[in-house]
Amino acid sequence: MEQRIDLMRFLQILKNRAITIFLTTLFVSLLAVIVSIYFVKPSYEATEYIIVGKEQNENSFTENQELIRILASAVDLIKSPIVLNAVNNELGNEDSLKELEEKISVQNNKDSQIIHIVIKESDPEKSKQIAYTVGNVSVKKLNDLLNVKNLKIVSKSEFDISVKQVGNPFINIAIGLFVGLFLGIGLGMLKEYLDNSIQDPSQVERLLGLPVLGQLKVRKKEKTMFSFHSRIMKRGDVSARA
Repeated sequence: MEQRIDLMRFLQILKNRAITIFLTTLFVSLLAVIVSIYFVKPSYEATEYIIVGKEQNENSFTENQELIRILASAVDLIKSPIVLNAVNNELGNEDSLKELEEKISVQNNKDSQIIHIVIKESDPEKSKQIAYTVGNVSVKKLNDLLNVKNLKIVSKSEFDISVKQVGNPFINIAIGLFVGLFLGIGLGMLKEYLDNSIQDPSQVERLLGLPVLGQLKVRKKEKTMFSFHSRIMKRGDVSARA
């Protein structure tokens, strides 16, 4: 019974504060639309693949320990200053090593001989260029420094790399809509808590513990042009009689 009363009270608050909830939701949603369209730049991901080791026959795989060592060395080297400096020099890039490193993500699935080099950039063409250059430079450095020969990149040029857009403005707008709705409900509950006025007879019974015997609804008298004109006429009559 108490749960039902609480639920009814909550629904009544939502009804009383519907304007506050609606305006808050609308404001936050419009803010999310503006930020998503004008301030948040779209991001693109380009992925280059490096194949480590090669399969010859069923009985002549690269030894498992050797393959694990090469994979670990390759993952460490790709984001090292040695590779990043060479990439910046080759591209004529003005980004610092830290900025370039933040754009690079290196992934290797378990029991896989393929290393994924993922580049996240606001420019799709630049993301492909960086991805191909990082893969190419990494293979050269591994060959030169560790004498690892069984390495190759999948793409023949940067034009072979596919790019996909990450992030969706509609998702941001939907998130803004739900955030605005919850903020509106919270703001409505806060206003209801701070409001000491009595809105309905049930509040009197709840606060004072006394039954309500009756209720009066007071209307404000509507002023119309007709009533205003009639008052003028009446005042005129009185003055004439006087």
